[in-house]
Amino acid sequence: MRAERLLRLLLHLQTRGQSTVAQLSAALDVSSRTIQRDLDALSLAGVPVYSIRGRGGGWTLLPDYRSRLTGLTPSEVMSVFVGATAHVLADLGLDASSELAVTKLIASLPESTRREAEYARQRLLIDHAGWDDHREAPRWLDLCRQALWQEHHLEITYGEPPRGSFAVAPLGLVAKARTWYLVAARTDGRLRTYRLSRLTSAELTTDTFTRPAGFDLTAYWSQSQREFQASHPSYPIVLKVHDHALRRFRPTSLLLPTEDPAWWIIHTDLENPDEAQAAVLAQAGAAQVIAPPELITLVRNAAREIANNH
Repeated sequence: MRAERLLRLLLHLQTRGQSTVAQLSAALDVSSRTIQRDLDALSLAGVPVYSIRGRGGGWTLLPDYRSRLTGLTPSEVMSVFVGATAHVLADLGLDASSELAVTKLIASLPESTRREAEYARQRLLIDHAGWDDHREAPRWLDLCRQALWQEHHLEITYGEPPRGSFAVAPLGLVAKARTWYLVAARTDGRLRTYRLSRLTSAELTTDTFTRPAGFDLTAYWSQSQREFQASHPSYPIVLKVHDHALRRFRPTSLLLPTEDPAWWIIHTDLENPDEAQAAVLAQAGAAQVIAPPELITLVRNAAREIANNH
């Protein structure tokens, strides 16, 4: 309770500037004697708080301390307050605490920068999940996070059917849309990515490990995504798609409007002609093939066969 009060006291001095003991007492709803003890505690902790005596005096912070704590540029403020994705925070159990932390951080900013933060929060939201994404239950997420934080090995079995258990050293967790991945090192040092929903068992061991020096999770993930896309079969197609079916297709290069605002031209990739044919037919007219010509033929033939059978 006192730690929270000390934080509130610090934030008050940072946002309101010079204040008397009476003003601080009223703002924090405690006695003047308590405020005086708290100010002494902040000073002993190394916070540069000091009093200005005489008429119009009060307690304040050294200006350079303020700039070190809140020296965010407007663009940095935007990146901090727009980046959180609600379902990711909820999976980690951080949604409520994150909102409280954001509120406290905004309160600690100088007035001009605080306006930038509030502007961003009220106008911008990044939600990386699609409309129809199926949310995987992150069954092993808490255990993986515990192993990651404590730098303990995990003993896991993976895939269906599992091929026996093996030990990994967790190096990072990645949330892509609504799917969680564990980045880990095998005992031979090789780095691998495991989809949490495909873990069939996981057990925290007492064996610790040393995190590889210089490992960069963002760089590893970007590189692994490029390698996956390069090795993945690709069948590029061009479709005309109605807006209510647009969410069924992921644009990989272009998304263009048409004269009819309800329709879009989309360039995307699927694995092979059969998958492309099935995806188009599933939209029952809400997706029309423009290219390649062979896919047009496949869809027409399949549609005739469906009509003849019904």
